[in-house]
Order: sequence, then C-alpha cells, then structure tokens
Amino acid sequence: MGLRMIPPKRLKKVKSYNSQEVLTRLKEYLDGNCDEPVRILCGFWEDQQDAITYQELRQAVREGAISDETLRLWQQDYSILVRDKLSPLWTDALAAGPAGQPILDGIAVELNMQRPGIIKWINERGAEFVTRSSQEQRDAIASLVSKKMRDGHTVDELARLIRPCIGLTEGQATANAKYYDTIVATLTREHPRMSKESIRKKALDASRKYAERQHRERALTIAQTESAFAYNRGADEGIRQAQEEHLIGQCKKRWSTSGDDAVCEICASLEGTEIGMDEEFGFKGKTLFPGYKMLPPAHPRCACAVEYIEVSPPVFSEKGG
Repeated sequence: MGLRMIPPKRLKKVKSYNSQEVLTRLKEYLDGNCDEPVRILCGFWEDQQDAITYQELRQAVREGAISDETLRLWQQDYSILVRDKLSPLWTDALAAGPAGQPILDGIAVELNMQRPGIIKWINERGAEFVTRSSQEQRDAIASLVSKKMRDGHTVDELARLIRPCIGLTEGQATANAKYYDTIVATLTREHPRMSKESIRKKALDASRKYAERQHRERALTIAQTESAFAYNRGADEGIRQAQEEHLIGQCKKRWSTSGDDAVCEICASLEGTEIGMDEEFGFKGKTLFPGYKMLPPAHPRCACAVEYIEVSPPVFSEKGG
C-alpha cells in the first residue's frame, strides 16, 4: 500500500500588536471601499461593449485586428475613467493610509494632498493604468481574431463572441472562447438533431454569463490591488510628513503578512523583513508596478502591509525648528 505524503502546514508566526494591527486596518479599508470601484469598472466595460457595433466587430474579425481608431477611443475612454472616477478613489485611499499605522495613533497628521510627490504619483499612476488597460484590452481582442479562431468560426460568430469579452484580459478572453467551444462541442455530441444556430445561441448565452462573472472578478482584482497600492503609499507619505514635522523620529519598515497558508511564496519570503525607509524589498519574480519595490502590493490582490517602527526619537535643531 502506497503512502500519501501530506506537506506540513505553514506555522503562523506570532505577531506583535502593531504588526497585526496594520494588516487588520488594511483589510477593513479594502472590505469597506472596493464595492464602488467594482461597480464603476463593470459599468464602464458594459458601456464600451454597447458603444461598438457588430459591423465594427465583423470588420475587426475580417482584418484580424481591432482598428487604430477603436483603440484610440478606448484609450480616451480609460483616460476619462481615470480622471473622473479612479483618481478620486486613489486620493481617498492615499488619505486613509496614515490612519492604518498605529505609530501615528494620537498624532495629528493630516496628509497634505497637494504635495508635488502625491500629485505626481496620482498622475503617473493614471497614465500607466490607461496604457496598460488599453493594451490588455487590445491583446484580448487580438487573441479572439487570430487566424486559429477565424479558421474555426464564422465571422458573425466571432463578432458575437468578442463583444461581451471587451474589458477582459487576454487570458480571460481565451478562457471564455474555450468555454464557448466546449459547450458547442458538448451540445453537438449530445443533441445531434439540434440546429447549429440553436447550439451557437445557447453557447453564446452561456459565454455571456461567464463573461459577466469574469468582469466582476477582474474588477475586484483591480479594485483591491489599486486601493492597497494607494493606501500603502499614503501610509508612507504620512510617516514622512510626520517626520518632517518632528512628530516621530527615524523609522524602519517591516513587511507584514497574515503568515498563514493563504500567503504566496513571494510574500512569505518577505515576512518580517526589516529595511530602511528608502530601501527596496527583495521581491522575487516580475514586479506588479514597474520599478517599484518600496511597498506592497507585490502581486494582484496582495493583502500585505508595512509596519513602521521608530528606531530613534525626532531630532530638533538648536533654534527649535
């Protein structure tokens, strides 16, 4: 009789009050502030789907690529989304960040949102989001109008399959197409007398419902990741402003995870790592935000936080400044 080896569970490390508290406060913020961006993003993608005509989609299928004009309009859409909807949400998350740090409890720190560094961060985050989201959308549609897909589907069939996939990533769009093909194959095999049109209609209805779930899943991933990114950045800015005002002294930062089996290998390797304020954490693999290793998140839906620890008291000048 063979023996089944069961890997040992990762033991959860005992955390200090402050180390656990930064995680708890981040989780509470994310739990209470992600519903709105999810609603905004799902509505945004639905509007994009409604705006493109089947004639334009059929043309994209025939040419094997979405038009440059459509891509330009998508970029314009994302720019407006960032300006009107996402930037205010990033601002709110930034402002909430300092309250997530126990070291600042009882200290009157109101984040100055007009600092050049904060304004620059919001602008750069918005520009990167527009570029990345537009490219992801273009790649997703490209996977659906590839030669392989055109050879196995009619133009009208692909056009109808593409529309509900607008707003998905390439991986999600590919999964949706496979789901559609699986339903078509299953119905064809199990109901040989059913017409091809009826089979395609049932498969399209199912793939549309699947796409709705995929959109919500993607929206939640974006909402949690972007909110955590801004929240952690706001905490860092709050600490630095408090130092400038001599409310706290020199600090180090410590990476904090839940420490349980749900933590990924990337974050588990960072647990408890302590570095200076201006130093970078040793992320493994591809960085989530290009060139950025100063703070969490390390990956989509990363729920890690940084605890700031005072290592020396504030230093005052002889003039009392």
